[in-house]
Amino acid sequence: MMNIDNNMYKTQQGFSLVEMLLAMVIGLVIMGGIMSVYTNTRDLQRSSEDQVNLVTDARFALETIGYDLRHAGVFGGTNISTLISCRMGDTACPATMPLATADCHSEWYTNIEEPISGGEGVAPAGYTCILNHKPNTDVLVVRYADSNPVETADLVSGTAYVRSNYLAGQLFTGTAEPVIPGLPELTTNHLLYSRAYYISDYSITPGDGLPSLRRVELMNGPQVQDQLILPGATNLQVQYGEDIDGDGAIDKFVNADAVTDFAKVYAVRLWVLIKTERDEEGLDTGRTYTIAGTSITTPNDGHRRLLISSVVKMRNMVKVDELAAAGSGS
Repeated sequence: MMNIDNNMYKTQQGFSLVEMLLAMVIGLVIMGGIMSVYTNTRDLQRSSEDQVNLVTDARFALETIGYDLRHAGVFGGTNISTLISCRMGDTACPATMPLATADCHSEWYTNIEEPISGGEGVAPAGYTCILNHKPNTDVLVVRYADSNPVETADLVSGTAYVRSNYLAGQLFTGTAEPVIPGLPELTTNHLLYSRAYYISDYSITPGDGLPSLRRVELMNGPQVQDQLILPGATNLQVQYGEDIDGDGAIDKFVNADAVTDFAKVYAVRLWVLIKTERDEEGLDTGRTYTIAGTSITTPNDGHRRLLISSVVKMRNMVKVDELAAAGSGS
């Protein structure tokens, strides 16, 4: 029989228990390091995404409101609202505008003599359309007509329009165009907008704890509908640049309750404070912000926040009597 060298058995032996345990420990240490790097990288990426989203969302909010403000006060061919009949309080209107379903108050959407107005820390009196308003945040109301004309064949039943030229105009709903005196070649139909921006104490369902920027808007019906604009918006503050002495220049910015005549507001200063929907454990987020001259302290709740502001000039609010201007040049 063949003799088998005992050394051969020794060279074919596996890892000892100690060696296996040591290898496992080393493996766990390596895996732990990899997981730590992955977790930190993931958290850093999510944090960066949150910061980018904050900036993007804040700009979206300001651009959305700013678009409306830049168009405020124009009603088709004129920005002199008293030339438009069938507006709120016009008892001489040949045809009564229908009341809107869920309107803020009677004839709210036809109140074009106030292209811009607001509430200082509260919803304006009688605004039943604004629900769950967050206390101490402002309300901004804007009214105007879309700059794009609507052809007669494209008029929609139940939708509010203004038909006008620079001499006269009339609000109407549906497909029956009113007869507007003079300048038929310059008389066009325009979709009417009435909107109110505010901060609600919820985003999706009441009580969800995430405030949001919302607006109530005139829709087809006519009806007034509540819309979500931006979840996470916690504060909206507004100041109005008013021409007090009538020289066409802004004298000072004041809060809504200090405006003497909204018809002479030619600029608006906005502040929007938003926060992330996700909180970050261990992140110190307690801050004090100065908004419209008032200090606001936010809780240390792990939610990143961003305050952004903007000034919007409203050149369309400066009244131009085109008929008088045409006469003076002759």
